[in-house]
Order: sequence, then structure tokens, then C-alpha cells
Amino acid sequence: MIKRLCILLCLVLGAGNVAAQNIESLREQIRRAEEEIRINTQLLNKTRKDQQMTQSQLKLIQSRIRNRKNIISSLEKQIDLINNDISGKNDTVKILTAQLDKLKADYAAMIYSAYKNYKLNNFLVFLFASKDFNDATRRIAFMRRYNHMREVKAAEIDSVSKYLSNEISALDTQRAQLDQTRNSRTKELASLGKDESQYRGAVTQLKAKESKISRELRTKKAQIERAQQQIQRIIAEEARKSKTTPRSAAQKQADFELSGRFDQNMGRLPYPIRGGVIIDRHGIHTHPTQKGLTINNKGVNIAGERGAAVHCVFEGTVSRIFFFQGLNNNVMVRHGNFITVYSNLASVQVKTGDKVTTGQIIGHIPDSDNDDDCMLHFEIWKETQNLNPESWLRR
Repeated sequence: MIKRLCILLCLVLGAGNVAAQNIESLREQIRRAEEEIRINTQLLNKTRKDQQMTQSQLKLIQSRIRNRKNIISSLEKQIDLINNDISGKNDTVKILTAQLDKLKADYAAMIYSAYKNYKLNNFLVFLFASKDFNDATRRIAFMRRYNHMREVKAAEIDSVSKYLSNEISALDTQRAQLDQTRNSRTKELASLGKDESQYRGAVTQLKAKESKISRELRTKKAQIERAQQQIQRIIAEEARKSKTTPRSAAQKQADFELSGRFDQNMGRLPYPIRGGVIIDRHGIHTHPTQKGLTINNKGVNIAGERGAAVHCVFEGTVSRIFFFQGLNNNVMVRHGNFITVYSNLASVQVKTGDKVTTGQIIGHIPDSDNDDDCMLHFEIWKETQNLNPESWLRR
């Protein structure tokens, strides 16, 4: 009985630990999304004062909606996990209750049998009926085993009772957690409704100047695409240069170690703009407001306050500084065989060949009356392999 109980408890504890880890992971996703919403709202409130709605502000609202939906999705997954865990605990409680009832019934039968034998002196009769000394020794050993079985049954009852009590307590805690999670989801749904209403209002406001915006966006898109192609060409040149430039064994070892440290920081690099928000994501996607307009972003666009400082995300060496129409000044920093690119800088505070440290200011984004200009275009490459910066940055 104890062996079966141990196996059952191990299975229950194992499933519970997996559920707890999954819930903790979902809570971390929610924490990051909530932090993104907080920063997003601060930035939106600063940029919206006494201004007409801009594309940048519209993207900030859209980003907030996306994070709200992520939070709601995580909460719904939590609800499913908690419900499954509650169901599993209910099943465990039923099994334990049935086992406890059986153990109590068996123990009661043993106590009754012992009491009846005691009243009738059956144990003494049993002992004195021994044929010889060896038989008496065996009968004494039997009675000891019988008494030990009673003690074991009592211990089993105590063990199952305690675990059953703990399971019922945990069940009550999880039911309270489920109610709290459902309330959080309800609040997030209400906030999502407000954000979506604000988004529709912003779209309506921008519709009034749609033709002008469309022309500007398509012109800007063409400029940025040409600039990104030039960046890609420069990246390829850098890769060739890295392979052909003679380096000492010490330099090779230093680059190898730097690459390793950069690689180990995936998901932990700081945002290049403090309090910045990603408003244009990596990869191919449709424009949020312009039908038929497709964006192929080699990096991410991060909105920030006017003239915000741009910080280097990791130690390295400034390998190039160049200018492109559509992306202004660009700074390229090499970190071993990794490269980060900081584009759309109004000013630059470093020069080619400088050793830079994590967090060092390398320039500033434009201090423009047009919020659409107040953003950083940020790319990460591993030699000629384009990487998604969102996988590398931490919130």
C-alpha cells in the first residue's frame, strides 16, 4: 500500500511541478508585456501633447494592443493549466479519500479482532497451545508481526491523512488563484477594448490626410530599402575583410572570446534607447495602416523621446560610420563575429576604431517635431546572417 501511495504521490508532484514551471513562465511573459505597455503609455503621453496623430503614435497604440492580447493569451493559458491542475488534484483527493477509508476500515477490523481475542484470552490460548519451545517462538514472532502490522496501518492512516489535508489546502489556494487570474483577464479585456477604440479613432483621424501620408510613406519606404541594401552590402564587405585581414593568434583568441560573450547574452542585451518601444518588427509584414504596402525590415524600429540618447548594447569596436538618405547617420559596431547597426542618428559621438563599452552613448536620434522621425533603426548580424533583434534584447 505504501509503495503504491509513493508512486501516486511522485506522479502528482511531478505533474504539479511542470504546471508550476509553465505558469511561472507565463507570468514572466505577462511581466514583460506589462512593462512594455507601461513604457509605451509613457512615451505615447509625451509625444501626443498638442499634436495631431502621427504614424508613430498609431504604431505605439498598436504595440500596446498587441501586448494586451499577449497578456490575455497568457492569462487564458494559465487558466487552462490551473483548471487541469485542479482537476488532477480533485482526482488525487478522491483516490486518497478512498484509500484512507479502506485503511481505516482495515485498522478498525484489526483493532476489533485484537480486542475480541484479548477478551477471550485467545492469544494466550494460542501461545500455550504450542507443541514445543520452537513452536512457541514462532507463535510469539507471529504475534509481534501482527502488532507491527497494526502500527504500520496506523502510520499509513496518519501519512495519507496529512497528505490529503495538504492537497485540499493546495486545492483551495489554486481555486483562489483561478478566480484572481479570471479577474485579471476581465480587466485586460476591458483595457483592450479601450485601446482598440483609441486605435480606431486614430485611424479615422489619419484618414483625413491619407493620400499625403501614403505618398510620404512610399517615398520613405523606398529610401529605407535602398539604405538597407547598402547596409547589407557593407556587412558583406565587413565579413570579407574579417576573413582576409591578417590577425595575430592573440587577436583571433580575443575575437573568439568576445563572440562567445555576445552569444551568451542572447535575450539579455539592453535596449539601445532607454525607455524605447519597438514599433516596427523584424521581417516581412504589411504596413499597419496602408493597404498593399509591405515592409521588409532587416532590424527593428524603436521609438523614443525626441533627441533620445542611443546606447551601445555590448562592448566592441566601431568599425564604420556612414550616412544614407532615409536612415541618416549609421554606426556599425563589431563584437567579434557579431555586428550591431544603429541607424537614423541625428548626431554621432564616436569615431571609427573607437573601443566602446556596454551602455556607452554613441549618438542621438532626431529631435524633431514629427514623432515619426524620432526612432532608431537597429540591426544585428552574425557576419552575413541577419538576426531578429527582438530575440536578443531584454525588457
